[in-house]
Amino acid sequence: MSTPRSTSRILEARGREQAAVFARLLAALAFARGVLRLDFATRQQAQQARARLVAVMEPLLDRAATETELLTVVVGAYGQALAAIDAEILSLKPLARVVTGQSQPACLLAWQLYGDTTRAAELVRLNNARCPEFMPVEILCALPDDAA
Repeated sequence: MSTPRSTSRILEARGREQAAVFARLLAALAFARGVLRLDFATRQQAQQARARLVAVMEPLLDRAATETELLTVVVGAYGQALAAIDAEILSLKPLARVVTGQSQPACLLAWQLYGDTTRAAELVRLNNARCPEFMPVEILCALPDDAA
């Protein structure tokens, strides 16, 4: 891309660059605020959201560092979002992948895994199963309460 020669075009190009940076900052702030409202079903989902948040926010911190007020807002939103996700990660149980060898009903799997058929709905939800009578051969399940 060629560099403009006139002063007005140089200023216009700088203005466009600053507007693009500002738009990215606003989008990142909206994303950070949105993370505060999310509920994660699994620890892995929360960890993926944290990785996305870091990937979005870290590059923008340098851009925000030129203005103190903007930096305060960005760091505050980023810190709140990270704290919320970290708390969520610590509160969620990790998942395990189980291969059954054949399709089985969710109630039977819940009984075999947890000794509790009422957790069948949890298995159906975690695996996005359409029919609880025929669960996939390979399923995700929360580790049992007594697992180390």
